[in-house]
Amino acid sequence: MSITISFTMEPKMSLTGTKPWDGEQTAGFTKGLAKELGYHCDVISGYVVYQLCPEGFLWMTWKGKQLVGDCQTNIAGPGFHAAVVYFLELFAARGSLKLSVKDPTGFYADRNFERMRREYFYGWFKKLLHAIVSRVGTGEGKLVCWPSDYYLPQEQPGIVMTHIRGFGVRELKGIVQSGLTNAFAKDFFVWCDEEKDAWYFRNCALVLLNQQCYFKPSSRSNEDLLVNREVIRLLEKTLEMDRTVPFPVAEYREVCALDGHEPADLTGVCPMTEEQPVGCRRGLLQRTIGRMRFAVPGSFLYDLQTQGNSERYYDESDGNRRDYYICAVKTEGDAQIRPEPFERETVLRTEEFAAGGAIGKLAVYKPSKRPLPGKPAVTDAVLVGESLAFRRGEPQEDTGLKESIAYTVAAQIAYRDQLTIVSITSGRAEDEAWAIDLIRKVEVVG
Repeated sequence: MSITISFTMEPKMSLTGTKPWDGEQTAGFTKGLAKELGYHCDVISGYVVYQLCPEGFLWMTWKGKQLVGDCQTNIAGPGFHAAVVYFLELFAARGSLKLSVKDPTGFYADRNFERMRREYFYGWFKKLLHAIVSRVGTGEGKLVCWPSDYYLPQEQPGIVMTHIRGFGVRELKGIVQSGLTNAFAKDFFVWCDEEKDAWYFRNCALVLLNQQCYFKPSSRSNEDLLVNREVIRLLEKTLEMDRTVPFPVAEYREVCALDGHEPADLTGVCPMTEEQPVGCRRGLLQRTIGRMRFAVPGSFLYDLQTQGNSERYYDESDGNRRDYYICAVKTEGDAQIRPEPFERETVLRTEEFAAGGAIGKLAVYKPSKRPLPGKPAVTDAVLVGESLAFRRGEPQEDTGLKESIAYTVAAQIAYRDQLTIVSITSGRAEDEAWAIDLIRKVEVVG
């Protein structure tokens, strides 16, 4: 059961009546207020989406003469819940809007933060932990409070993955048995206290490490540079505020090394207890495209230039350019493998395989000279709360080699009314087995 604030706002009546807001006025006002407060705001198809902190989203849209919206607060935490209430009041006051709020916790009415956190957020968290512990023994519940419409991390034995990091099943069972769930809440909620304290900044860094950090040198791309430096900033802010907060020492030193940054003095710092390093992108991720789910190396960058039903991932961190293309096509009736690509003279050999109800066929091609695709640039990066978002930029010009020897493995996979074409290209022949194994990891989902 979630904790959700819902609200409506409408222009106040005056002697001259009310002036309706148009889309341009709404966009200008909402983005201006977000910039002033340090929040991120997008206006998409008439919906205004604010992000106040990692996992802390609020949306609103006009319905008739009312601006309506809501936000789920139980993942980001009680601090976010309180921040939403204060933000809505400021929004309404600045916009001369009449505000009506439905807050199941009662915080909007009494402003008693400790009561709200104890009765609602701690209560919800205790029930969540008990549910996790009771389910993991059955093989379920290994992914908890993970962002919707996002990649799926690789499952790790004995680990329950959450938005902030992975927790060992034994650790969670011990917490439930000890009755210390309230104390553990600071390790789960991004924003657990009313103020932005050291725990808040550490937790923002953990979310970034867990979901977005590629653990690659900052020199590889703008994305790597921006993520690495934001992680460092957040963790060093944590140290400035309170050195007693359990600290991800190993991850901090690792990211500092990737950025060429001199680590801060960690004398006397308490290392954070963890059963595995933080960071889902250290392993494989699963991307869902239509009816199928594909394994993608977490360290690969996503090409923001791709659109529609195709995706491209790539990496060039070790001097070897690897490109991974996935393109899905909806067919009339059951999809069929098309034989023509497998009959070309450039094909060395073919293999057939099955995955659930899907059938696949792959081809290993002869080495060929192919131009290297331009490296997509990310020229605009914005802070999202204490996290990062990227916007596409123009492709960078290649200043080095324009073509190279390419070793390609490509496949067609048919399932129900979807035909998916997958192609993996590398500059090294020894990547063939890796590429075949990656393609064979496809799963059907619907």
